[in-house]
Formats: sequence, C-alpha cells, structure tokens
Amino acid sequence: MTNDLLMDAILAVLAFGVLTGALFFLKRLKAIARFRGSLNVLFLVSSVSFFMRPHIGQGYVRVIYAALFSTFAYIAVRLLDLLMFDVFIRHRRGGLPVPVVLRATFRWSLLSLALYLIIKHMYPDVDLKFLAFSTIVVGYILGNASQDTLGNLIAGLALTGERPFSIGDWVRVGDFVGRVTDMTWRATRLQTKMLDYIIIPNATIAREYIVNYSRPTQSHGFTQEIGVNYGVPPNKVRGAILRACEAVPEILTNPAPLVWLHNYGDFSIDYTVKFFIREFSRLEQIQSDMMDRVWYEFKREDIVIPFPIRDVRPMNDVEAKAERERAESVAASKVLLGEIPIFSHLSKEERDQVAERMEEKIYGAGEALVRKGDAGNRFYIVLEGSTSVHLGADTRSPQVALLKRGDYFGEMSLLTGEERSATVVAVCDCHVLELSHLVLQELLREKKSLAEDFAKALKARAAEMATLQKSVDAENSKHTAEPSEKALLSKIWDFFGI
Repeated sequence: MTNDLLMDAILAVLAFGVLTGALFFLKRLKAIARFRGSLNVLFLVSSVSFFMRPHIGQGYVRVIYAALFSTFAYIAVRLLDLLMFDVFIRHRRGGLPVPVVLRATFRWSLLSLALYLIIKHMYPDVDLKFLAFSTIVVGYILGNASQDTLGNLIAGLALTGERPFSIGDWVRVGDFVGRVTDMTWRATRLQTKMLDYIIIPNATIAREYIVNYSRPTQSHGFTQEIGVNYGVPPNKVRGAILRACEAVPEILTNPAPLVWLHNYGDFSIDYTVKFFIREFSRLEQIQSDMMDRVWYEFKREDIVIPFPIRDVRPMNDVEAKAERERAESVAASKVLLGEIPIFSHLSKEERDQVAERMEEKIYGAGEALVRKGDAGNRFYIVLEGSTSVHLGADTRSPQVALLKRGDYFGEMSLLTGEERSATVVAVCDCHVLELSHLVLQELLREKKSLAEDFAKALKARAAEMATLQKSVDAENSKHTAEPSEKALLSKIWDFFGI
C-alpha cells in the first residue's frame, strides 16, 4: 500500500511538472497546437491511473503506469526537440530550419532509450534479447520489401552528415535549380524561381553532381556573351561594357567585372563579360539590367550590335533616312538653343554653327547623366523625356528639380570646367543634346567679347540655383558663396586658353 501511494505521489509530481513546463514553453513558442494530442493522452492516462487503479488488477495497473511513463517521455522528448532545434540551433543558424531527418533521428534515439528504460524497470522479467532478435527479423523482412525507401533513408543520413547543402541554400541537382526548403527521411524539396516545388528522392541526389550557389561564399561569377560590329575598336567596347556594369548596383566591384575578346565570328566580334553578384535568386534580373545598360552605352557610343540578316533595301534609302533624322535633330537643336539665355548673345549664324555640332544621346531610366563631384566639360539640353536633379551624389539625396523638354544643365562645366555641382538622373528613357566645350573654343577665340556675355549669363544662373538650393535646404545656414562675374570671366578665359 505504501509503495502504491509513493508511486501515485511520484506520478502526480511528474504530471504536474510536465504539464506546467509544457504549457509555459508552448505558450512562449506559440506551439500548443502541435502538442494538443499528446497532452490529451497524458490527461486521459493520468485520470485512469488515479481514479481506476483501486478497481482493476495489479497487472493492468502496471500497464497503465508504463503508458503514463511513456507519455511523459514522449512529451519531454518533443519539448527538448522544440527547444534545441527551433530555439537554440535555429537562432545560431540565422533562422534557417534544421533538416527533418536530423530532428527525427534525434527524437527516435531518445524515445528508444526511454522505452528501453521503462520496459527494463516495469517488466524486469522480459527477455530483451528475444525482443532485439524479433526486431532484427522484422527489420529484415521490411527491408527486403522496401529497398528504395531504405536507400533514400541511408542517402538522407549521408547528406545530413556530409552537409553539401543546408536548408535555405540555392543549389543545382542534375537539371534542377532551386532553393532547399526541406529535407526528410525520403526526399529533399526544392523551390524553383518559378515558385514550383520539386521533390527529389535522396538516393537520386546522392548519385548526381551538386552545385551549391550559397556556399562557401555568397559571391558568384557569371558570364554573358555580346557581339559587336567589326568596325569598333576593342578598347572602346570594353570601356562601354565596364561602364554599363558599373551602373548596375548589384554587380560587385570586388571582384571587378572582366571583359575579353574571345572570337571573330561571321557577323561580329564576340566578347565575354564576367561579373560577380551576391543574390543568386536575382541573377536573371541583374543580367537584364546589365544588358539594358549595355544597349544604352552602345547607342550613345555609336557601337552597333549586328545580327545575321540580309538587308535588301537600297543603300540610298538607308542613307536618306539617316540624313533626314540628322536634319530633324539639328533643326530641334537650333530651336532650343535660341530659347536658352546663355546663348542669346550669339547671332543666328553662330547658334546654327553650334547646333550642327551638337550630338543626340539617349539614356535609360535610372542612369546618371552627370554625377556630383565628377569632372565635366559638356552641356546638356533635354530633348525628350525628363531628368531629376539631386543635390548629392546619388538619388537618395534631396531632389531639387525635374527637367523636361527644353530644360538644360551643365553650363558651368561647359564654360569653366568646374566639377559637377549636382547629380542628374534619367527618370525615363531620355534623349538629350550634348555639347562639348571644344565646339565653343574656336568661336570664343574669334570673338572674345562673347566670354563677357557668357560670364553675365553664368552669374544670373548661379544666383537662380543658389536661391533654389536655399529653398530646399532652408535649415542649413551654410551655403556656397556665389561667384562674382569677374571671377567667372577669369575662369572662362583660363579654361578656353584665351
């Protein structure tokens, strides 16, 4: 009777401790739903043990105690699994889950040990050697009946031990590319970039080549081939491609992009671009951004990307069309120059002379036409589209203006060679007219009085820009001093060598 009371007291303390601890941790981890069935079984077995024990035989009491201890062990192992893998290890892995096969091995090992101790204590007369032999026989029969399943299980354990990849890694397994989302006893699940799931048996993965794009480093190199017209010098092509890569923020500067010529093809000289990225999941988008920038760079530099077609149009028609487009661009230049104050002192003939030597350029959305702090000697007029003006070196700095058709910028750099005072970025695909200071050099040497007119125009423009900057940055009391007209005239003379 004393032993029974002692056993009841021990079971009561165990039940209370397990229930209290389980509820405390499960509430903290928001995982009560995962343990609802186990807690219900514990409550049921505890009730039978406490209230039905006096009315049943001693043999049944032992069975109830064994069931109760087994339930305690199961809940304790599940709680330990939850704390170890969902809290401690997952926290150290940066939030990545632990493979299911590893967790299952841990749980079943502890449960097997607990079951062995319960049987050994509650039923000391049971021959565990016979039980082990029976288990081996049953395992042999089941093994022959499920060789594929066992093969996947062993392969899963091998993959877990060797760890060629972890959950969250981007991998290539055979012909499949995806992000590892789960690893079970039987298979590994990948999520592709199309958000589809591919379930691959572990035995199949063990026989395939595995490429891990997330280890040992997040930086990975990729290549892209580009064909260019035979008439373009290789160094000019390399410079344009490297500038295009530099304009894509997600392309790394260390390691730096590389460009090399690898083939003289039937229709083009073929170049290979090698660049490095960190986000493999965005590879296609980064490649697209880089190719976008290459197109705009090539367009501005008059670099032609050839394609194998037979052009049956008469060359006269092609040349006539190009001449018409050039004439339309020059006509637009003449009109716009006449509306800009700094060129108002030029005669019509002089403006026409300047307009005929302006070049039309195209910039893609997001490209910087000029950047604050860079050296410059060119002037721009917006012909089509729009650009935003920022006080800092990137688009995160305050925007002070939005320039549209007929608006202009860069006059200070054109006439004095000063560094850019702001960053100008294309809001959408933007066509601009570009004027180099060399176009004005001969004109100023022939007519030196124009330098004074330019200095007056620059003085008025500088005052206008200073007012605009103060209105944007009213809290900042420190502003750049406005240059005097005499100082501007001196800079113009020095820059043009007058």
